Amino acid sequence: MSTTPHVMVLNNGGLRSLVAAALALSDEPRPKVTLLHVDDGREARASRGGLVRKQAKQLGVTRVTELSLPHLYGHGYGRLPDGGPMAVLARPQLLLAAVAEARHQQAGVVVWPVSVNAVTRDAAQATEQAVLCEHLAQVEQDPAPRIETPLAEFTDAQVVELGGQLGIDWRLAWSCVRPGEQPCRACAGCRRRQMAFDRAGQVDTQLPQPAGVR
Repeated sequence: MSTTPHVMVLNNGGLRSLVAAALALSDEPRPKVTLLHVDDGREARASRGGLVRKQAKQLGVTRVTELSLPHLYGHGYGRLPDGGPMAVLARPQLLLAAVAEARHQQAGVVVWPVSVNAVTRDAAQATEQAVLCEHLAQVEQDPAPRIETPLAEFTDAQVVELGGQLGIDWRLAWSCVRPGEQPCRACAGCRRRQMAFDRAGQVDTQLPQPAGVR
């Protein structure tokens, strides 16, 4: 029996998903990694979905699985006024689906790339949600795949700094809440991303740079 660990990384095509996948692949021994992309109904799901396979190719990941759960964020109840996703109801459904898929594919770990920008209350909530979903999974099978949250306590700037250390190509990560070929640079997702790069003192290679900037 192979002793190589099998890790499933939840991946929505975003910045934190890309960093979490690269981080998982940096472990020794190098694990088998599957990227799990969930069509969660967001407006920008086409832009995000297309990047998941590009991320997989860049990282050398050959296993990509897709699930369709458009009800999570595809309706008004699933979105906040700024267009961002509402977490309390959607996250447990997402995690339970990921754990079920990990069990099906015999993966021992689900990496959830949640990051709450070091907001203590939100970090505690995310931890509670992960623990709850693990307990529910163990009701039917023990041991069940465990849920890891390697970025949960990071600030956004620290996530960007870690991505820089891992050699991330930021062109492969989508943060805008709107679809399109270029990010709008005005929505909550774009503003959060820009602030993270500014605070990390790094250049976001996804965006066109002024002449003379490399």
